[in-house]
Amino acid sequence: MTEPADKRILGLSPRARRFVFPFLAIAAVIIAIGYFSSKGSDDSSGSGTGPVVGGDLHAVDDLGSRLFVGGHDGAGYRARVGGWTQIDTLEEKDVMGWAATGTMILAGGHAGLYASTDDGSTFGLVDGLPVADVHALGASGDVVYLASPETGTLVSTDGGKTFEPRSPAGQEFMGTIWVDRTDADVAVASSMREGAVRTTDGGASWTPLGSASGSMAVAVDKTGSRLLAIGMDGAQLSTDGGMSWAALDVPGGTSAGSYTSTGHLVVAALDGTRAILYKQDGSTWDPIT
Repeated sequence: MTEPADKRILGLSPRARRFVFPFLAIAAVIIAIGYFSSKGSDDSSGSGTGPVVGGDLHAVDDLGSRLFVGGHDGAGYRARVGGWTQIDTLEEKDVMGWAATGTMILAGGHAGLYASTDDGSTFGLVDGLPVADVHALGASGDVVYLASPETGTLVSTDGGKTFEPRSPAGQEFMGTIWVDRTDADVAVASSMREGAVRTTDGGASWTPLGSASGSMAVAVDKTGSRLLAIGMDGAQLSTDGGMSWAALDVPGGTSAGSYTSTGHLVVAALDGTRAILYKQDGSTWDPIT
């Protein structure tokens, strides 16, 4: 005997509903768990992958107590102990260079110059900058180098509060600029046109060091003798301050590098939309998780 129509819901009898509705509820819970788990895969920290940086990875640097990496759509950091943390305030800021002054960590990109006073956990826009687009950035103490396709090289001697133009050279620079800790007039930058370039007069002039053109990033150890230039066609290493260069095998997709405060060479490669970092260990590269 069929149930009266007024007792049916969704065409189901009360008896059928006792079996179907619990099943639907369980299915809904499973779907919800799957959804939020997939969302969680892009959360700020993870044990096996780096932060989300988007389709382009531009810069990595070891600053203070953290290792920073940034790209077109995002940036993140890794403390000495623990996994990676996404920096929400740099989402879609297209970070292209990092720097640390005596009191701040700076991030420069197509969206301008951003500063952090909490060791890189959060960043805010620096107002009053004479340019809107920052393609390269570096600092030592209160001296900050900034390169923009709008004007070239600008330098600050007050920790990034004010900048003055130094040279029209630098319009094709990108990435993190290395600045000598003992002499801030000496710096090395990455030029898309001329490869690795050096200044010894505070950014007024820049001299090519002989690496391949099309350079996207440069890394220099604290002594200034070991230089890594990463370009469109691979990486080159110099162990004599840029006098000679030799090809260096790096992980596929590598587009940025940095020497850490302990002297280790670290490179960053793009894997989908995430950055994967590797530390050099002799002739091998170990992933940093």
